[in-house]
Amino acid sequence: MECPVSNLHIAVYGCGFMGTAILQGLLKRTQNTGNQPKITFTAWVRSQSSLERLQHELGEACGQVHCVAGGDVLQILKPADVVILGFPPDVLKSASEAVGRDINALPGKLIISLLAGVSTDRLANFLGRGMGPPYGPNTHYLRVIPSIGAKINDSVTLIAETESAGPKEQKVGAWIFEQLGQVQWFPECLMNEATAVGAACNALMMVAVDAIVDASVAEGLPRSAALKLATSSLRSASGLMLNGGMTPESLKEAMSSPKGITINSVLELEGGHAHPAISDTVRHAIHYTRKM
Repeated sequence: MECPVSNLHIAVYGCGFMGTAILQGLLKRTQNTGNQPKITFTAWVRSQSSLERLQHELGEACGQVHCVAGGDVLQILKPADVVILGFPPDVLKSASEAVGRDINALPGKLIISLLAGVSTDRLANFLGRGMGPPYGPNTHYLRVIPSIGAKINDSVTLIAETESAGPKEQKVGAWIFEQLGQVQWFPECLMNEATAVGAACNALMMVAVDAIVDASVAEGLPRSAALKLATSSLRSASGLMLNGGMTPESLKEAMSSPKGITINSVLELEGGHAHPAISDTVRHAIHYTRKM
């Protein structure tokens, strides 16, 4: 997809780990390919320590981002075409109060929210207060949930299908996150569920890899070799399901030879009730996200 604009100024309001990952991925992609549009970046963080962390994470690319610690956030929002909200959901009220001091801060912009569990209607009610119904004049909102893989341009990004952003603005938002990996659109009524599934998968992967590596070390493998083997094997298997047309059932059948290691490992997991435990974890994540 081509971006429908030739120049783009992106401001990240609250540049924590996810905002930093997005900046890192965009900087790599635009540096390496020379893709249009011409993009400029500004990042706002709350404290000097956060600024130092951000500058360290960006490394040599830091010179391409105007980084600001504290002060009036409106100074970075007004010049922007796209504002990415990267602060935690629980500070939405105070953040919206800072923006609401100037009714001219947001109109005409694309506001991309990374706030898990916050609908576009709820976001607009906070940020668009006093700007006219329903979202303020000509202000566009997208609800987006990327993954930390944005840092290496391997994100799985969820975007809500809503009418709170115009067609052009939706294309701009989709283009930005296509630079960072895969994009999947979901009806907004399913965004909480999709967000929770992604988060649960990350949690399960971390626990599984940690357990695999520890067991491998206990049985004699070097930790670095065990980590590489575990993560590479997971990527290979998931690739067969993502791009190879296989399902978990067909993959299990293909890899399970009589008296083989794989089928015996599967049975050991099932004996430990791994399947219902994982299902319960995913459902818990969904219920938790719905309450946010």
